[in-house]
Formats: sequence, C-alpha cells, structure tokens
Amino acid sequence: MPSSTPSPETSAAGQRVLARLRAIGPFLEGSLTIATKRCGKPACRCVEAGPLHEAAVLTWKEAGTTRTLHVPIALRETVAAWVEEGKRLKQLSHEMTVAQRAFLMAQRRERRR
Repeated sequence: MPSSTPSPETSAAGQRVLARLRAIGPFLEGSLTIATKRCGKPACRCVEAGPLHEAAVLTWKEAGTTRTLHVPIALRETVAAWVEEGKRLKQLSHEMTVAQRAFLMAQRRERRR
C-alpha cells in the first residue's frame, strides 16, 4: 500500500514532482473547442449576415473512437480549467517518469562502482 509520506525510492527531482502532483485539482482528459455555427432558425440573425452562435464541445478518445460532448455555457470556464489540469497532470506524469528513470540509472551506476 502506498504511503502518504515521501518515498526514499526517488530522487530530489522526483520528490519535487510528487509535491506538485499533490496540488492537482479536478481534471479532465480531452480538448475543449469553441466552434461557431448557424442555429437553423429561419428568423435568426445568423441566417443572413449576422454573427454566428458559439458552441463549446469537449472531445476525447475512448477505445479508439473520438467522442464528443456539448458543454453548456454555464460550465465552459469550469470545464476549461479541468482540461488544463488534465494537461498539467499529463506533463507531471511525464516529468515523474523521467525523474524515476534517471534515479534508476544513477542506482545502476552506483552499484557498478
């Protein structure tokens, strides 16, 4: 069972990444896109030359298939923050992997001496 205390089986760089991981908030994997479209109502301003309507869409891959979900206007900023946290988590995961590989290589070098 993993302990909540820092593990001695990592480097100082790994400890720094772990500290940043603990600060991660709610996250979401995917991309949030704002697209413009015509609504389809015959009397709407967007039919002729008026500005188009914005629609927020969340996309992600699931079992090799791209999935799409409409995001309501009221949740756009929240979902955008979740997506940013997801990107941050992915980056931190990569940094931890690099730190752990470096730690293992350093351990191997020390054992050879």
